[in-house]
Amino acid sequence: YGNGAKIDAQKKDIGRRAYIIILKD
Repeated sequence: YGNGAKIDAQKKDIGRRAYIIILKD
């Protein structure tokens, strides 16, 4: 499980949170 996979997972999580915030707004 490489470091690149961790960074990719973080980016996806941030993107999902931003999407949820936009929907709530």
